[in-house]
Amino acid sequence: MKKVLVDICVIIDILLDREKFVDDSYSAVSKLIRRGDTICTTAKAMTDIFYIVHHSLHDNDKTKEVLLKLSRVYQILDTKEKDTIKAITSDVADYEDAVMVETAIANKVDFILTRNIKDYKKAKIKVISPTELN
Repeated sequence: MKKVLVDICVIIDILLDREKFVDDSYSAVSKLIRRGDTICTTAKAMTDIFYIVHHSLHDNDKTKEVLLKLSRVYQILDTKEKDTIKAITSDVADYEDAVMVETAIANKVDFILTRNIKDYKKAKIKVISPTELN
């Protein structure tokens, strides 16, 4: 069993049925679940997901229902102060991605699942795209 941090782009692909990406993203997450892997996201990702989904649904209650469903499937990882500080000096250029990498490392995640491979090239953790996993 692996512990996998699923990037927000993959989760949003599924939730918003993004035509170009939904099949690969859904298939990859489903595979992880079938294998019995622990799938995770971050607390910050949950706030971002709320914002994005609410923008689509325009309904607080329905958006909160989506988050509750996600919290039953995904383990929500906390980002600590030390993760944000380490991310500042990270080789990962994008700060938000660097914070995700540091959160993943601190939480002993085996790999990050993301479509955004190029921004994670210098990550000190394994990074896999949904198409690579399938």
